[in-house]
Amino acid sequence: MRKIHRWLVLFVLLLAMAVTAENVLFVPDPGPSGVWSVSLRTPGRKAAANIPVPIERIAGKRILLTAEIEQEDVSKKPNHWNGVKLMLVIGYADGKTGYLQAENSAGSLPWTPHAVAVMVPADIRSAQIDLALEEVSGTVRFRNVRIVEDIPANYRGYRLTGATDRENGEYRAGETMRFTFKLSRDGRPAAGFLRLACAGDDGKSEVLYKQADADGTVRVERSLDRPGFVMVKASLLTPYGLPAQSGGRNIQYGLGGGVEPEALKQGTPDPADFDVYWKKQLEALAAVPPKLLEKKLVKESNQCFVYDVKISCVGKRPVSGYLSIPKGAGPKSLPLRVWYEGYGVSSAPIRENPAEITFSVNAHGIENGRELAYYKELEQGELHNYGLRAAGNQKPESSYFNNMILRDLRALEFARSLPEWDGSTLYLAGGSQGAFQVVAVAALSDGVTGCFIRVPWFCDLGGIALGRVESTFRPQPAPGLAYFDTVNFAKRVKAPVEIEAGLSDWVCPPSGVWVLYNNLNSPAKLTMFQGLDHGGYPAYDQRTTPKTVYRK
Repeated sequence: MRKIHRWLVLFVLLLAMAVTAENVLFVPDPGPSGVWSVSLRTPGRKAAANIPVPIERIAGKRILLTAEIEQEDVSKKPNHWNGVKLMLVIGYADGKTGYLQAENSAGSLPWTPHAVAVMVPADIRSAQIDLALEEVSGTVRFRNVRIVEDIPANYRGYRLTGATDRENGEYRAGETMRFTFKLSRDGRPAAGFLRLACAGDDGKSEVLYKQADADGTVRVERSLDRPGFVMVKASLLTPYGLPAQSGGRNIQYGLGGGVEPEALKQGTPDPADFDVYWKKQLEALAAVPPKLLEKKLVKESNQCFVYDVKISCVGKRPVSGYLSIPKGAGPKSLPLRVWYEGYGVSSAPIRENPAEITFSVNAHGIENGRELAYYKELEQGELHNYGLRAAGNQKPESSYFNNMILRDLRALEFARSLPEWDGSTLYLAGGSQGAFQVVAVAALSDGVTGCFIRVPWFCDLGGIALGRVESTFRPQPAPGLAYFDTVNFAKRVKAPVEIEAGLSDWVCPPSGVWVLYNNLNSPAKLTMFQGLDHGGYPAYDQRTTPKTVYRK
């Protein structure tokens, strides 16, 4: 308790320095106690306060709704929007309502700053602060609630790095894992407060708040009593409890440690009719003859011709992508590499390689090379959160990913018909969602020479049933998804596979990657990088970070 008290005193002093410069726009009256409090014995919803906000004070301004929060035994929230609610509810001019809330976590926490940043339109109709518990049990208290003008702070030069006490991140069951984070500014140790999100494949997770010591160090210790992984992500906070940013990116870093990952098995078995289902899908694809619908030259460089192509396929959209063929390529002269893309709505990228044919496949069969507004309209409309909603994944036939994979297979079929292909050398490559597509295509095809995948997505979707760390970006659970789980396809891959992944990837947790690796029956190489998140932490450098290579 003495350590917690010390860092809280320092945090309050730092907060006080920030407060002296803040422009306070609104402070509600908590009454004589100075605190709003609410408790629930069983999960439900209960408000400590619903406080109207004078809209003329916040309209047209960028603001922070901020408070200090203390909580006891708050249960795990069923959805990310539930839990402890420090929320600003805004009624917009078009009749819609916005619910903007601060990040929250389960468990017990001492008094800790929290905030949510909001850009308020000038023409809002109403505003209200909600302090509550929602769909959880526990006790929470709020104090020093206020709305202030958001004035961006300068964290330029700050850097957060880290290391484990084992370079390979490997531990025995029950052994202490030591995670050390270093905060610096312009190369020198820096003071600051870190939020540490800890999660393990034993179902245990918590959030800690710690002050960096004199040399900018924060340490966390964890252990795991079963095969799997523990991940810890450290984030530098502002005095208001928001993530500190430099250059538009959160200043954060993550580490991971594992216990006997070679013993990991998938959380749920393959569907009994997995192979029968995909045989039927391949038959449906074969019933639609491959036809080149369009081949348009879009670029000619010193090395390659690049074509925008479309090929007939099942479903409402064709295959689309960019095909690059080196200049002077003769019949049967070149290897072929087919690329599949990550989650999102955009054009396929143009890739040129004078030594090989490359085909970059659009995940959706949509137009390539269009203006940004075209993709934004699709992303916000028809393709909004594609494949993620449970309703569409109740049956595999209705899943968005079904036709995506069939387009991927047709793309490969087309590429193999090119006269310039040497007829034998065929590589597949992709990252994240693209890696999922690579493994699916390799499982359903023959003649693939090799696969290169990075941070593979959609791995071991059933692992959460065993308490494993849940991906922060995955579809809502539904029975049809088992037909698309990357680890189920992995068992059926015959080509060699090379994998790169991170020990602190919260989108594609390392346990799922290892289940994929363990399920492969073909030759495989797995490289696990310390400090690698899905998109890379700001201070991450793949050239110098510790890595461990596994082969089979």
